[in-house]
Amino acid sequence: MKTAFITGATDGIGKATARKLLSEGWKVVIIGRNPARCESTVTELKAVTRNSEISAIVADLSILNEAGKASDKFLQGNKSLDFLMLNANAIANDRTITTEGFEQNFALGYLSRALMIKKLEDVLKTTPDSHILAVVGLDTVRLDFDDLAINNNFTGRKALGRWQWSMNVFTREFSSGKTIPLNLYMPGLVKTKILANEPQPMRAFVKLMNYLVGISVEQSAENVFNVMNDIVANKRSGACYSWKKERSFPKVEMKPDDQKRLWDLTERLVKPYLQVHRL
Repeated sequence: MKTAFITGATDGIGKATARKLLSEGWKVVIIGRNPARCESTVTELKAVTRNSEISAIVADLSILNEAGKASDKFLQGNKSLDFLMLNANAIANDRTITTEGFEQNFALGYLSRALMIKKLEDVLKTTPDSHILAVVGLDTVRLDFDDLAINNNFTGRKALGRWQWSMNVFTREFSSGKTIPLNLYMPGLVKTKILANEPQPMRAFVKLMNYLVGISVEQSAENVFNVMNDIVANKRSGACYSWKKERSFPKVEMKPDDQKRLWDLTERLVKPYLQVHRL
């Protein structure tokens, strides 16, 4: 039985993908930050798929210590990992610094993902045809290495663009020297509530576009499943997908040393959270 670990899976694309994989006979472990929603999601998906191989880990992934503990909890109960889907994301339009000192969007969208990849690297290496899919959007804004907390001129969209830039650059560096396939996935416009709190007029624009061209979370999950199969069949690594097809990487602003600079920064920031937690 294949095993998937999906973050941000109590709603939207993550939940729909969990449902799809369960219906295909997979074992699925999900992460959510709300205990009640984790419990109700597990109960619901067991009922609709008639597959009891689903469990949940409660963690706020904007807190790296919790992301590390969640990874260790997964490892405690699982000896293999075929598919890691890094999907958790929430746009904080107010500047928030976590208890660990990181800007919240950057911590959730980028640092927790990099940490989980490193924590789960060994089990991924020992699982044949394993791979990682990181969900991102098109917006990218080059990271200001001297202002990681965005003290200057904060906006939610700038914060979103910075972590997505970082995920783009990290994927290129990781894929250049690792044996585990890491690919980016751009789902397109999906009818979820991720942008429901965007300030006007963006909120109204997104609502209109969702009505006109947005796809359902169920269709998005089918697209993800097609992408997963393509990655394994064609041994893709360091690729970028949109909807259900491979596409070119989005153009990102980069200075010559940015790739190594981000890699070194990431290593330094996540290192304190790599210790094994005794659960």
